[in-house]
Amino acid sequence: MKTKASLNEQDYLHNFMSTMTQKSDTIINYVLAVYFLLGIGLSFKYDTFEIGVGVGTLNLLAYYSAKLFMKNSKFYQYVLSVVLAIFMAQYIYQMHGMFEMHFTVFIASTILIIYQNWKLQIPLTLLVVLHHAGLAYLQNFVYNDANGLQVYFSQVNFDLETLIIHTVLAAVVFFMNGYWAYYFKEHSENHISKISDEYELENMKLASAKFSSMSATKEYNDFIHRTTLDLKLPVNSVLKLIDVSKGHTDNDKLLTYLDMMRESAKKIDDLVNDIHVKSTNSRN
Repeated sequence: MKTKASLNEQDYLHNFMSTMTQKSDTIINYVLAVYFLLGIGLSFKYDTFEIGVGVGTLNLLAYYSAKLFMKNSKFYQYVLSVVLAIFMAQYIYQMHGMFEMHFTVFIASTILIIYQNWKLQIPLTLLVVLHHAGLAYLQNFVYNDANGLQVYFSQVNFDLETLIIHTVLAAVVFFMNGYWAYYFKEHSENHISKISDEYELENMKLASAKFSSMSATKEYNDFIHRTTLDLKLPVNSVLKLIDVSKGHTDNDKLLTYLDMMRESAKKIDDLVNDIHVKSTNSRN
């Protein structure tokens, strides 16, 4: 019984998570549309349409290709995590290092919670750390000539101390969002397990009630069957006694009484026979 309940629980959990994933995918479609259009909008500031259209289109192609060719896998969700990190890097470049563009990755990290998979925070975190560390190094130590080639990472001084604090705080946000994704999944599984246990308990109660009802019905039919058998013999004896009595008298009045008695006894005999037949059929 427990194995059957466990299978029902797994099926219910699978259906629930599939439904949640479908709803999450629908939300992500709108999110990616907004991210792409935001890149187009930012292109007007420094004439970065090639980046806005080109990188944005590649991001969409990467996500939807992974989703199309790996339908039965969660791989596309990890691709989504990478794509959202690339969108952040794109915005930072398009706005020449505007610090506020860094916050778009926190929005992306929060959005990923809807998949209830804490592991999606890992590629996002790794890309953010590599991006920030690499570009901070290039901006501060390689391309630091104001008249030379520029690396657009931050418009403010981004020394090592600032980088460490910035990275640690970002990692804390990613960790918390990963924790909430894990918590929501555990909560969903526990809730479904509780529903499954209650469903199993109700089934057991119904089965017990059905068995009790069948047992009571069987006992009742057995009682009726035995009773009709007990009644058939005396009723038949009465009918035979009436027939014998009629053969030993010529009294018309007495014969009339005997006929009336036989008619009544015959009705009782027919009724007992009907009940006996029905009880026999019910027992079978």
